[in-house]
Amino acid sequence: MRRKIIAGNWKMNLTLAEAKSIASGLAAKSGATKPEVMVFPSSIHLFDVSTILHGTDVVVGSQNAYQSGLTAMTGEISPVQLKEFGVTTSLVGHSERRQFLGETNEILNEKVKFLLSQGFRVIYCIGETLAEREAGNTFNVLGTQIKQGLKGIESSLFEKLIIAYEPVWAIGTGKVATPEQAEEAHAFIRNEVAGLFVGAASVAEAIQILYGGSVKADNIASLLTKPNIDGGLVGGASQKLDSFLSLII
Repeated sequence: MRRKIIAGNWKMNLTLAEAKSIASGLAAKSGATKPEVMVFPSSIHLFDVSTILHGTDVVVGSQNAYQSGLTAMTGEISPVQLKEFGVTTSLVGHSERRQFLGETNEILNEKVKFLLSQGFRVIYCIGETLAEREAGNTFNVLGTQIKQGLKGIESSLFEKLIIAYEPVWAIGTGKVATPEQAEEAHAFIRNEVAGLFVGAASVAEAIQILYGGSVKADNIASLLTKPNIDGGLVGGASQKLDSFLSLII
């Protein structure tokens, strides 16, 4: 059975004091949570948060990583540097990076491949905009993001891969895909993964697929009842300790 995951994406939010406070609160609850718990702080908070959560069962990940070892790339973070303080999990392809920072499926494919080759767990984010959904292109968009973003990845590396479906129209808007809409998309994603290569059906059955888009305490339970939804990639509700704890305990 696929274990549920609740991953908190703190984005470019929280002061250092706030991030440390939430991390301390999570550390105090270590061992009491039902799903696997992950947090993705701002890069400048990674060291402090990872230090607080070291030795707990909370995974600390990076919101982004560059597809290279140490090199001359101003402003980026190398997986080599992340490993120095125990971070071996990263988001790749969050919709904000696709939409505002120009990350294409081809660039993201390079990131996914490199990070997996370095032993990282990767949460690969995909999703459609409101215009794409209203035009009836949801499945075309998701299919392209899967086929291009996961192109050429060795089957053995899929055990380190997680997919997050985040309908762009539901991120930070208060709108949420109905459990039925989310399940339809998740089932499609699982089927697309099954078609990536010969023998991928068992890989697709094992892969965890998270839902991201205004996930809160009042909708998480109904989403998690669906057979293809394996957890949530949470924004705002993970940025306050009480609301985060309500999702994981």
